[in-house]
Amino acid sequence: MIVGRRLSWQIILRYTGKAVAIHVLFALAVNIGYRVFDASWMAVPAMPVSILAAALGVLLAFRNGSAYDRWWEARTLWGGVVNWSRTFARQVLTLLPNPETNGGSTPAGLELPSPVSPLLKTAVERGGSVLTVAGTRASDGAVRDQFGQARVHPEQGSPRAKIAEFGDSGEAQGEARGVISNMHGDVTEDARELVYAQMGFVNAMRCHLRRQDPLPEIVPFFRPEVIEALREEQNVPSALILWMGTRLRRIYGQVSDTQKVMFLHVTMDRTLSELTDLLGACERIKNTPLPRQYDILLLAITRAYLVLLPLGVVADLGWLTPFVTAVIAFLFIGLDAVGRDIETPFEDDVSDTPMTALCRTIEINLRQMLGETKLPAPVQPQNGLLY
Repeated sequence: MIVGRRLSWQIILRYTGKAVAIHVLFALAVNIGYRVFDASWMAVPAMPVSILAAALGVLLAFRNGSAYDRWWEARTLWGGVVNWSRTFARQVLTLLPNPETNGGSTPAGLELPSPVSPLLKTAVERGGSVLTVAGTRASDGAVRDQFGQARVHPEQGSPRAKIAEFGDSGEAQGEARGVISNMHGDVTEDARELVYAQMGFVNAMRCHLRRQDPLPEIVPFFRPEVIEALREEQNVPSALILWMGTRLRRIYGQVSDTQKVMFLHVTMDRTLSELTDLLGACERIKNTPLPRQYDILLLAITRAYLVLLPLGVVADLGWLTPFVTAVIAFLFIGLDAVGRDIETPFEDDVSDTPMTALCRTIEINLRQMLGETKLPAPVQPQNGLLY
């Protein structure tokens, strides 16, 4: 997302430079033909050109308004992701009881079934390993470096190589983003793992919407056996919501008070359902672009107008025709490019929703709720761009 007060000329030329240059050269050729070679047939009446400009302005305003609605809806949805992530962590830390202080009987209807997949097995069975200091080390989560270039994971076999090294080479995963041992004493292992799972969910959702491999980014938030089970999942964020729901059900099964279990079940399930709805809404925006008819028709009308423009003004403006064409071409081509850009808010581009920064904000907030003192730094804009 562009957050700087000044727009970089590199970005401007990227969107408009080549197309504007072509139309300026065409306008110069029309002016030379009309003035030097006396090709008077090249001049056309200005009235049709003016009418076409008015129609084009209306179409551009309509399409750009629709594109902005999509962009703003994406940002609103991610605002909901931030809020519901905080809500989930608060509920886990304040509502879930310590299973050790409750009776061991399981309320009727809440017995845990046998796990049907390796992923759910990791949710209902206690693993031999827990998150350690090495498990809380990772990169800063940004998908671009300080120069705006996309980051690529080291090609040491495949991105899975980083997962295989989990817990073995903590130094390779950056500075510590939080030390588990600094938790408050009343935070249970279940609560801690669920809060970490929420951090992993938002990062997996970010990568999922950007068509990136989420597993290298969520390694710090899960036990190795969970990461291993997630390798087979096509929709990792959705699988994580199922995992969290299954883990919560295991906790319910260790509480003897049936009414309390029902209250917890309804409350926590509503939060997970909200997260599912937010994920689905973002996927809808990602997978359903504006009708292509809008883009094709608008592009054709814009190009036709800019071709007719120098023909309609050359008789009156003379050698000023290329300059006037340059200004008007920049305006209409720029508006068309802006609409095309913001209608796809999850494409990892300069106008996208800053999901990396939002994920980092969620991580910082949730780690503070856990009582951690070593926190990652917020993602800062680079060259006026926040990703």
